[in-house]
Amino acid sequence: MDPVQFLEAHTIPFIHIFVRVTGIFILTPVLSVQEIPLQVKGTFSTVVTLVLYPVTSPYIQVQELISVQLLLSLLDDLLIGILIGLFVSVYQTAFLMAAGFYSIPMGFGIVNAMDPTTQSQVPILGQLKSMLGITIFILIDGHHMIIEALIYSFQKLPYLTANVLSSPDPVSASFGNLSGFMVQAMQEMFTISFALAAPILGTIFLVELVLGIFSKVAPQMNIMIVGFQVKIVVGIVVLIMTLPVIAQMSKTIYGKAFDLLFQVLGSI
Repeated sequence: MDPVQFLEAHTIPFIHIFVRVTGIFILTPVLSVQEIPLQVKGTFSTVVTLVLYPVTSPYIQVQELISVQLLLSLLDDLLIGILIGLFVSVYQTAFLMAAGFYSIPMGFGIVNAMDPTTQSQVPILGQLKSMLGITIFILIDGHHMIIEALIYSFQKLPYLTANVLSSPDPVSASFGNLSGFMVQAMQEMFTISFALAAPILGTIFLVELVLGIFSKVAPQMNIMIVGFQVKIVVGIVVLIMTLPVIAQMSKTIYGKAFDLLFQVLGSI
C-alpha cells in the first residue's frame, strides 16, 4: 500500500476516534477542568487516540474525506463523547448537592468558593467534598473506566445517526431510552446526595433541638450566638468522622455511574 492509500484508509478512522475522545473533555470530571491548557488536552487526546486506534478502528467505516455524511458522523462522535462525560458528571454533582443541603444549617451558606470543574460559586464544604470525590475517582481508576467506556461505545455505537435512522421508531427507540436513563441518573443523584448529607443534617437537627430546650430553660443565654459556633464545630466533627464512610460510598457511586453508562451505550 502506497502512502496515499495508507492515509486515505486511516485518516478518517483516526479523525473519528480523535473527535470522540475530545468530547469527553467537555463534561467529564477532572478532564473538563478549564485550568488544563488546551495544548495539554489536545496532546492527551492525540495520545489516547493513538492507543485506541488498533482496538476501535475496525468498527469505523471508511468514508469520503469531504462529505455531509462525514460531518454528521463527526457530530455523532462529539455527542457520544459528551454523553459519556455527562453521566459521570451527574453522579459527581451529588457531592456538591450534598454539601449544599447542610451548608446553610451549619452556618456556611454565605461562604462560597470557585469550583474549578464547573467554574461556578459553590459552598466551601461542597468544594471540599467535590475534591474528595475527584480524588477517589482517580484512585479507583475512573479515568481508565472512561477509556473502557470509549472502547465500548465504538463497539456498540459506532455511529449515533445510523442507529437512530435504522430504528423502526427512531425517536422513541433511541432518545426515549436515553431520556429514561437520564431521569434515572437524576433520581439517583438526589438520593445519593441526601444519603451523603443525612448524618450531618440529623446531627444539626439534634443540636437545634437541644439549643431550643436551653433557650427555654435559660432565657438569659444568647442562644443565637452560642448556637452558631456550636453547629459549626459539631458539623465539622461529624463530617470528619463520616469521611471514611463517604469514601466507601464514593466507590459505589462511581460504580453505579459506569454501570448506567454502559447500559445507555448498549441500548441506544
